[in-house]
Amino acid sequence: MIKNIIFDLAGVVLNLNLERDTAALVAAGLPDYVTCLKNPALKKVLEGFLNGLTSQEVFLRDIRPFCKPGVTEEEILWAMNAVLDDIPRARIERIAGLKKRYKVYLLSNIYDTAWEHAVHQIEKSGYRVSDLFHETFLSYEMQLAKPDPRIFQEVILATGLIPQETVYFDDTRENIEVGNSLGFHSVLVPMNRLEICLED
Repeated sequence: MIKNIIFDLAGVVLNLNLERDTAALVAAGLPDYVTCLKNPALKKVLEGFLNGLTSQEVFLRDIRPFCKPGVTEEEILWAMNAVLDDIPRARIERIAGLKKRYKVYLLSNIYDTAWEHAVHQIEKSGYRVSDLFHETFLSYEMQLAKPDPRIFQEVILATGLIPQETVYFDDTRENIEVGNSLGFHSVLVPMNRLEICLED
């Protein structure tokens, strides 16, 4: 019997705008995000910041060698934030409805500015974060990030949930594989299309 649901945020609850993000990255002298991740050194810099494990000051220092000459700090930060989009009201209402029947949690790799954006999107629809989730687990607060199994174990310890009674939604295959290894019923969500999986 399923008693719990865990949602990832970006690409699952919060829509991502890859077209706008790519344009902003290119304007800063970087390739699109997928190509960025193929460069191990650049991937380390990006993921450290986007997961909230690296300060903005350190990030700006470390990313600059990868950017075009003359790019401003504001342009670099815009390139990081441009991917963040909306949360459809119908999706918010659906999750709020699920919270009445299940224990619902959020587990997200995220940095503070992105979280503030997500909270604003929820509140813009007349809801509070607490209307959607019993608890939130955010990488920048925990200083742990998926796919590290320890962040999942922290959720289990903090909530007392049983993985076998839990459905976990994420849009990253590596995170899904770790979730499965720990006993969760993990569902790979096509980016920005959570509704398809909820219907299933």
